[in-house]
Amino acid sequence: MNVNLWNINILGIGFMLVFSAFTAASFMESIVFKDYGKHGITIETGFHSLAVIYGVLGVSNWFAPAIVNKLGSRLSLILSVLPNIGFIFSMYEPYQWSIFLCSTLLGLGGGVLWTANGEVIARNSPGDTKPRNTGIFWSWFNMSALVGNTFLYFQLGNAETISDSNRHTIYLVLGGFSVTGLLSFILLKNTPTPIGDGDFTEEPSPWQPIKDGMRFAVSSNMGLLYGAFIFTGLSLNFWSSVYIVIIANVFPKRNYLALAGILIGLGQVSSGFIWSVLTYKIGRRGVLLCTTVVCCTAFTLVYLAFPSDAATTQEARAQGVPIIASNIYLSLFVALLLGLGDGGFNVTIYATLGQLWEDAPAPAFAVFKFVQGILATAAFLYCGDLLLPYQLLILGLACVIGCIFFLILDYKCALHAEYEVLPDSTQRANSGNKKQFYEELEQPLMQTDP
Repeated sequence: MNVNLWNINILGIGFMLVFSAFTAASFMESIVFKDYGKHGITIETGFHSLAVIYGVLGVSNWFAPAIVNKLGSRLSLILSVLPNIGFIFSMYEPYQWSIFLCSTLLGLGGGVLWTANGEVIARNSPGDTKPRNTGIFWSWFNMSALVGNTFLYFQLGNAETISDSNRHTIYLVLGGFSVTGLLSFILLKNTPTPIGDGDFTEEPSPWQPIKDGMRFAVSSNMGLLYGAFIFTGLSLNFWSSVYIVIIANVFPKRNYLALAGILIGLGQVSSGFIWSVLTYKIGRRGVLLCTTVVCCTAFTLVYLAFPSDAATTQEARAQGVPIIASNIYLSLFVALLLGLGDGGFNVTIYATLGQLWEDAPAPAFAVFKFVQGILATAAFLYCGDLLLPYQLLILGLACVIGCIFFLILDYKCALHAEYEVLPDSTQRANSGNKKQFYEELEQPLMQTDP
């Protein structure tokens, strides 16, 4: 196995191990705290901890490129996993100060972790190997939602609460996953520098990605994507925590939470394949419309099958009465739909950003992650107090509005023939149209005639 392929596989295995631990830990955090109930820890502590993580992560994406450029990708990967390990072990015996400290550090490390990941893939993907190497990485990474939650399913068994001894075992094992992931990054090898890359070039300013991101953030076309960005942040809050809490407050067995996590993970893993195939058949507009229908169907089923206090009750079980009887099989089907819908929106956003800002993707993705993180933070702050129907209403409106504005952008881009929207699109813009289009990309959202 050559050096490049070795590094891509090691990177994928490391991320799979690290995120097997983080995904399972964050899924269970609020319910673990509800069953714990000591040192002032409550279910809302879990929501607020996740709010801190995603809020800090959104901001750290702006500064991460400068840090990775200074430290190098391998050292950046190793150091950025340390807060993840601390966060998981902090739940062995949680205190408020340790939870929020580790959540802040985890958010800071997250931006560096993903930036370093992108650099490793880029440096180890010479020529036309980037699609293959990206596919290898994501194949490994997508296993994380399945591995961590499968462990939780067998560990939790038929328990109706998470005892201290069970919690200790869970977070020791998950911490071991993270430590193993960190150690795997040590095995990354130095990539040979291609001929010509050693020529002297002026080192870019660490502030340049921030300046580029600010310029992109106020462009008219980026503004049309904000609706979709906002929805993915709200959706992240719902599928990663709120829906797990809803199931825990309605059904007695704690291993149902792990099953829901597995189905959400399966939905996200399969979404990449399903939506990619459908893009060639019905186009990107059709895919986003289908994704919107899937999301709204899931929200409607949650509204019908769960009581209004399912997300906010402080009791052992929700006290309200749903419109239709709650059913674990229907609940697991909804989990699959949530994964499919969220994955569809993210696949569409990633593909769109990668094509429209292909010459400078990092600042564009920083804008996306910033907006997504801030909206996820806001949702984590209100989800413990707002009744379920109102949360679903916000999600449904954001989903539909995000879809509408994306379709406007998609139609605008199609007029310039900039990227493939319809199944039979085969021609890209000529250089003159492309230059004109990129000039329009950077036009501000609001302009005043001189």
